Amino acid sequence: MRISKAIILAAGIGRRIKKLSSNKPKCLIRIPKKKTSIIGRQIKLLTRNKIKDILVITGYKSNILKKEVSKYKNVRVGYYPNYKLTNNLNTLLYFKNELNSSLICLFADVVFDKKILDNLIKKNKDIVATIDTGKSLKDTMRVKVKKERLIDIGSHISTKNADGNFIGVCKFSKKGSKILKKNLLSLKKNYEDYYTVAIKKMIKNKQPVNFFDCKSMYWKEIDTVEDYKELKKNFY
Repeated sequence: MRISKAIILAAGIGRRIKKLSSNKPKCLIRIPKKKTSIIGRQIKLLTRNKIKDILVITGYKSNILKKEVSKYKNVRVGYYPNYKLTNNLNTLLYFKNELNSSLICLFADVVFDKKILDNLIKKNKDIVATIDTGKSLKDTMRVKVKKERLIDIGSHISTKNADGNFIGVCKFSKKGSKILKKNLLSLKKNYEDYYTVAIKKMIKNKQPVNFFDCKSMYWKEIDTVEDYKELKKNFY
């Protein structure tokens, strides 16, 4: 499937890692041995997969992030003014008019093996979440699966009962983007949650949500100093 667009959600403050990020957006933390930042590597991988329209949604320290990502010719920058008051459901909803084509949606703080994106794009389904059935981690979006589909997603799923983790990277066809937009609009008064609650609602309404299992491939969400230490030790 050809992907027309990518949306990187980069508006958050990242309070738990401010010591390391030096009050910059945490997606600008440098990846050891890669000579680039977390978001810089994401942009390079998206470009490598011939995605020519990349929207970075900023909020916290927007001017710093805009300066850093604007050096990439295929990047646009959007600003979400209410980043202090809401979670990324409303961040994405603020840019609802962008949900009009096939796209990849990414959390800006995730480092992942390039093979993950390569394989995700090959999945010819309307909505495909990237999950790892080899992990069930605290403080993350966990999932339940049945056969080739998600049957639940969210932090409400206990680590004991989860079948894996959502890694923060999801693909939508043009049709899938329209379905996402519809469900986000129905949740517009939800200021606290991640946009994954829209995916949960799709599942409840019998909308098929497929997945790509990246088990055995490296990924790491960088939320804390400890996460960064693990990245520094294990990612090359």
